[in-house]
Amino acid sequence: MNPQPRKKMGIRTPRTKKEHGKELTHARPSWVASGEEELCPECFKVVGDRTRYKVVCMLGKEPTGLNVKQLTEKLQLKQPTVTHHLNILRSVNAVASADLGRQRVYTLNRDAHCFEDCKIPYA
Repeated sequence: MNPQPRKKMGIRTPRTKKEHGKELTHARPSWVASGEEELCPECFKVVGDRTRYKVVCMLGKEPTGLNVKQLTEKLQLKQPTVTHHLNILRSVNAVASADLGRQRVYTLNRDAHCFEDCKIPYA
């Protein structure tokens, strides 16, 4: 048996994709209607929060995309909160953004790993 290394005060040991020979996965949340039962950490970021999954579904229904103002009105959330969720979705390549004048329009990246491999539904 391999003992766990001691943690230093305030410093976390880095997590790896495999722990004890087993892939780190997350169970699919109940609000995701279908798709894979086990999700990788990147895909869990997309659906692990109900609001983030609502953003994905909204963008999935709008092929031309939505800007932050439209999303804040539909979600009835404040702009910083919506921007936070969009930044997380961008970090895992689930959404793309394009600048149109002073607005930034977000569209769903339908070719992303989350939708292709992990089969997260977006509509």
